[in-house]
Amino acid sequence: MKNVLLYNYNLEPENLNTIGDHECSFYVNYEKYYFVVFNRPLEDLEEIYAISQSLKPYYHHIIKNRFDTPATPYMGKNYCLIKMNGPENNEIDVLDLIKDTVPFTQNKSPLLRTDWGNLWSSKVDYLEYQISELGTTHKVVRHSFSYYVGLAENAIEYFNLLKPDDLTTVISHRRIKTPFRSKDYYNPLDIIIDYKARDYASYFKMKFFEKKDVLEEVRLLVQKDILNPLEYNLLFCRLLYPSYYFDALHQVLEHDADDDSLLKYIDLVNDYEDFLRNVYDLFKTKSSMLKIEWLISKS
Repeated sequence: MKNVLLYNYNLEPENLNTIGDHECSFYVNYEKYYFVVFNRPLEDLEEIYAISQSLKPYYHHIIKNRFDTPATPYMGKNYCLIKMNGPENNEIDVLDLIKDTVPFTQNKSPLLRTDWGNLWSSKVDYLEYQISELGTTHKVVRHSFSYYVGLAENAIEYFNLLKPDDLTTVISHRRIKTPFRSKDYYNPLDIIIDYKARDYASYFKMKFFEKKDVLEEVRLLVQKDILNPLEYNLLFCRLLYPSYYFDALHQVLEHDADDDSLLKYIDLVNDYEDFLRNVYDLFKTKSSMLKIEWLISKS
């Protein structure tokens, strides 16, 4: 790895530390770097690099190699070099999401992810196929899958009624992960372009299933009054969509994760429905919300 970095970047790393199979960290002149696998299309990377040049006050820096490209082939994979910009272990909260929202309107970018209805429908169709082919031996999956497909179908119908095509888009992230640190949130390799609701929903879902008092942060977002009525509906729609379950299910079906990994979410079904109802009541104070009859009637 040292030779790769010296040859491609003219850097002599100190304290080289390998992290799993896809990442290493090191220092040069007391500055921290990460050399990481980029597991997205290279078309995305060109766009990400161009956008990242205007994000430098907020985000870590992508360093091009001596061939003037942001991707470096190594061991059959594409790697990127990231230079840390500021702290990497600060915990991110909803106030950081509010403060560091960056508007970015681009209608034809490969990073655009605003077509939620079609993206979600394709995801459900793919998982249903996987279940039909592979899922018969997974007892936990068999007993839970139809419920989460029902939630997804509700979210898809909800989104299709909203028609948010003219809404402003912002720099967003593919996923908000736990632990939620500045190293990951300000990593430009994870950015996409989507509506504001995406990151808020991902953050709230992540915090909820970590059993944190996330409703207080939802209240704080409402008090800040930075969302318009349509955005409150989009946020609720995205909270309804069970991305957390589908991500875990993907690991079960394709990467041999234990079925019991799904229980983290299944065991909190009733609590999450209560959370959704509380959020719905909060959002009703700011917006005319579309109704989810089955959810409201269970209160």
